[in-house]
Amino acid sequence: MTKTVAVIGATGLQGSSVLKTLHATPGYRVRGVTRRPGGEAAQALAAQCPDAEWVQGDLNDAGSLAAAFRGADVVFGVTDFFQPDVLARVAAGDQDAEFAQGRNIVDAAIAARVALVVWSGLPSAARLSGGKYPGVLHFEGKHRVAEYLRSKSGQIDGLVVHVGFYMENYTRFARLSPETGDGRTVEFAFPLRPDTRLPLTDTASDVGPVVRHMLAHPDQFRGAPAVVVSGGDRAAREMAAAFTEATGRPARFVQIPYDALGSDELAQMFRFLDEFGYFGHDAPDTSNAVDGYSFTTPLEFWKRRGWTGPVQPPAAS
Repeated sequence: MTKTVAVIGATGLQGSSVLKTLHATPGYRVRGVTRRPGGEAAQALAAQCPDAEWVQGDLNDAGSLAAAFRGADVVFGVTDFFQPDVLARVAAGDQDAEFAQGRNIVDAAIAARVALVVWSGLPSAARLSGGKYPGVLHFEGKHRVAEYLRSKSGQIDGLVVHVGFYMENYTRFARLSPETGDGRTVEFAFPLRPDTRLPLTDTASDVGPVVRHMLAHPDQFRGAPAVVVSGGDRAAREMAAAFTEATGRPARFVQIPYDALGSDELAQMFRFLDEFGYFGHDAPDTSNAVDGYSFTTPLEFWKRRGWTGPVQPPAAS
């Protein structure tokens, strides 16, 4: 029987990975849910996935989501704390802004009589740190949504996935080395110790196959802890070494101060990662999360991405 899967955030890294993977898998119909179905990103994906359906849905409006989910068997749910509207609400004092969006997804799925929600959550840094780091809001909101989904188990099935530290973040934190001045050496500058171990994830490639496996074997994961999308923990600096191996361009990992990003939320997150790790001191074993699937390595990520680093800006004339 063909299942219809409504994918929230279908134009983002996680959502597009799920949408493209299921679109290529027999037995699934995919429905992209986005604020702007006619936008450039949605249209580009529509060209890649011509049989996909596209509908409008606003995470701040549970009614619009219920309409978008109508007739779907499964919803893949994810929220983005760093969207401008969420950040604006947080800045205005609403620390529950992301949780409210996730709660809307769950409530709308129940209203639309969806059978299953696969929720992309994160662990609670506050709980894992014993209350030391309560302000990592993009972890806390997602964690609370997972708890809310589980509390509705009498009304809807729920599975939870945890995506690791995005390998894609390394492109955002890359710069030309101001020390070497050679216009070639790339620095990956993070407020992290180089030897801090992270569950690195090629989000665009690996989330979809994991979700597909969960949908094919729901009983294996029902009631179990979250499934981790990562091939295992690696030292933060390993991405720099892999970049050099893939591109031939010199690179290094550079630790910058925790407050360099101008965000207490991010400063708490990086302090938490250095002190406790992504999942606390008891990191889950990810080796058998998906039987037979090989997660993307840092070297494979750089080779597949084809990105060769930041470019030296032209000299002023």
